[in-house]
Amino acid sequence: MSQVLDDAGKARLFWASCISLIATSIAFGVITSSMGDFSSMYGLSNAQAGWVGGASLGGFAVAIILLGPVIEKIGIAVSLKMAFVCHILGVILMMFADGFGQLMLGASVIAIGNGCVEAGCNPLVATLYSDNKTTRLNQFHVFWPVGIIIGALFGFWVSNAAADAALAAGVLADSASVVADPASWSVAFKTAYDAALTSWTLLGLSALQAKMALVLLPTLAYGYLFLGQEIPQTERIQSNVSDEQVTASITSPLFLLMLCCMGLTATLELGPGRWMGEIMTPAMQSSMGTSSTTAGAGILVLVYGSGLMAVLRYFAGGFVHKFSPTGLLMGSAVLGGVGLFAMTYAETFPAIFLTATVFYGGICFFWPTMLGFVSERIPNSGAMGLCLMGGAGMLVVGYVAAPAIGAIQDSYIAAYMVDNVGATAEAAAAYAGKMAFRWIAALAIPLALVFFNLNKKYGHVAAASVGSNKESTGSKSNQMQNSY
Repeated sequence: MSQVLDDAGKARLFWASCISLIATSIAFGVITSSMGDFSSMYGLSNAQAGWVGGASLGGFAVAIILLGPVIEKIGIAVSLKMAFVCHILGVILMMFADGFGQLMLGASVIAIGNGCVEAGCNPLVATLYSDNKTTRLNQFHVFWPVGIIIGALFGFWVSNAAADAALAAGVLADSASVVADPASWSVAFKTAYDAALTSWTLLGLSALQAKMALVLLPTLAYGYLFLGQEIPQTERIQSNVSDEQVTASITSPLFLLMLCCMGLTATLELGPGRWMGEIMTPAMQSSMGTSSTTAGAGILVLVYGSGLMAVLRYFAGGFVHKFSPTGLLMGSAVLGGVGLFAMTYAETFPAIFLTATVFYGGICFFWPTMLGFVSERIPNSGAMGLCLMGGAGMLVVGYVAAPAIGAIQDSYIAAYMVDNVGATAEAAAAYAGKMAFRWIAALAIPLALVFFNLNKKYGHVAAASVGSNKESTGSKSNQMQNSY
């Protein structure tokens, strides 16, 4: 194969990268739609369910941080092969889990696969399109919300198919009980639905198994697309940037500041997303009516928000050129914080989706723009810099934010039941979820202040180039590193 990557080769690698990102986000979507199922099927507390949800993110951080220092030496292809194996193995472990421990293990293995995708594909995309990194990284990350939509909608359909099975079983045949005592009917429905999680099947798979099996489809697709392809060396290797220059870059004050900010932006973006289905379901069902049997309706908020994110990220180039990356980050922090806080007061359909529009319109640019800023402003950090940024974000979300949101809910539920004798568990859970989201929304305040000051300094300054202090990057041939 030629040592110069042609347009067709670039396109195939880009689309393979996009589909691999779909696999990671489908896993996110189906696990998010299953947070309540973990508690029902395995008797987990909110905190334990949060640990499972967190493990499916935290393992990502472990993989990407470990791969960061060596990715350019072992090759991107090795990272992509590891992703393929981990996605398949992790899904199988979760499909046939027998308790909390195996759920944690399976979620962690999937997350390691997700980390391998991020570790390999971010520098790959940045190298393929070195003259337009921020825009292309935003377009690549369009496929994160696309996968969430697919996974969440499929999970929503499976959950409601199981709910229909509960109704068909005759457990709730007395429709008069719905009118006479809606609260008791709701409890009875949940009991029947929990039983249907194991009795309902799709192609011989239980509800949870069917959800997890969906991850295998894009996994097989990206494995095929990467198969036999030549992978270009990263931009840093092509420019002969030394290890000493990389070390100097990732220990610079600006990089360390962005590393800290990444933990907060990732928490504001992904922390609520992990719990969106559970926390917004009470408000969604309330707006539908007290007797609604729509299982996990809150996941529709995540689906809507993910669709909005996909559209906005696709057109990110216009926003980046109009506001600059730092200006975009500052606006994202303000809108994200305000939107999430307002969402906790929303009780009607219009209010829920209006506040969700503000929230998702804010957070949609966080992840790819943070990576794009580092790649453009600290280019000598190379693939290691991108890996450390992604790893820091997922480490905080997976092992701090997701479990913390669950623990905050448990704490507020206990306090609510003490202060409101006779209150239902559903009312306590609805209150606790809102309070947890308000704590997360507060993170937008320090972020907005930091990005405001960064925008004053870098908002109108041209990007740095790899291996030099010049403002123009120039173009290079894509030298081949290894094959998949």
